Amino acid sequence: MSPRRVVALFALLAALSSMWAAPAWAHGERTQEPFLRMRSILFYDCEWSKDHLKVNEEMVLSGRFRVFDDWPTDVLGRPDTAYLNTGVPGPVFVRKESFLNGVNMANATSLTIGGDYEFRVVLRARGPGRYHVHPLINVYNGGPIQGPGKWVTVEPGDAPFTNPETTLTGETIDLEHYGLSSVIGWHLLWIAVALVWLLWWVRRPMFIPRYILTQRGAEAELVTPTDRQLAVGLLVVTLGIIIVSNYWANRRYPITIPLQSSRIRVKPLPRTGPSVEADLVKATYEVPGRTVYLDLKITNQSTKPVRISEFTTANVRFLNAAVASDDPSYPRELIAPSGLVVDAKEAIAPGETKLVHVSATDPIWETERLALLLYDPDSRFGGLLMFQDSDGKRFLSPIGGPILPTFNLKAL
Repeated sequence: MSPRRVVALFALLAALSSMWAAPAWAHGERTQEPFLRMRSILFYDCEWSKDHLKVNEEMVLSGRFRVFDDWPTDVLGRPDTAYLNTGVPGPVFVRKESFLNGVNMANATSLTIGGDYEFRVVLRARGPGRYHVHPLINVYNGGPIQGPGKWVTVEPGDAPFTNPETTLTGETIDLEHYGLSSVIGWHLLWIAVALVWLLWWVRRPMFIPRYILTQRGAEAELVTPTDRQLAVGLLVVTLGIIIVSNYWANRRYPITIPLQSSRIRVKPLPRTGPSVEADLVKATYEVPGRTVYLDLKITNQSTKPVRISEFTTANVRFLNAAVASDDPSYPRELIAPSGLVVDAKEAIAPGETKLVHVSATDPIWETERLALLLYDPDSRFGGLLMFQDSDGKRFLSPIGGPILPTFNLKAL
């Protein structure tokens, strides 16, 4: 077979395979290592005020997260520099406000391991489309750690997008177009200078004649006195433009504030009252059954009986259908409505310590690629176990530790 036919065959195979290719899923959050999603930032109580809005309308993204108690400091270091952000595909939203525990989060902060934080972000729709919207925490050395993502549809608005803001001097400007003409003008100016310099050199033969001169040892003939004069002239012109433009900018904008890069201190949410503690005794993952089995020693330090209602890890929620109700507002692909089974049918009484066997079963362990943690040198998992008393009060307890695989074929 000729090389031309081989190339044509490969091109045909590539075209046919693309017909069955699955579409890209959101931001590739499933590709992050399981330990990073399970043992770093654990999001819960996430809410999207809207999932349908128009351009220029606002939505609020809110919720909480726990900085996991078993934070992998040996890999990520400590979360001493973190920044509240949102995960969206490009500048399709404008972030108007962001708060962490009620503190304005225009700057970075440090997070306390084991602390709980409440976030609130106000987003304004900028462009129509259907977007996957996540809360996101940027952690130094840890990268972007994304919360659960929900599809939000933005429809065309009644008017073009605007982003009005009032400056400290009382002037109202539209940030969507403010300074755009200056940006375009300066780009055109420097492109013109670059083209003059480039065209001056490429107007003459480029490669072969110059190569011959260098082979003869006549490199000095490549640069003529006129070339040097032009170089000096462009240097003077460039410096003159910089000096004049700096003087003009200072006269045009006498009041300026530099970009802020400081950090602020945000304390975690206070914890008051008694709690419920869960200690891990044993954890296994049954590969054929896609089930995590947990043996837990639970101590109820509260004043009322409690029952296990939910186990959440890596944005995935396993619900105990006997206690917790389904949450229709949460992304459906990240919830197992009856995936949590607890062998203790009766509630754990106040002051009681009980051994409880829990199983979390769902194909989501594989579809979310969480089972890959079994291939890590340090196969450890993490998550939040949630309890609920008779009054509906909730208690959170972090659990985590080594997890071992098992291939019990009885589950098939």
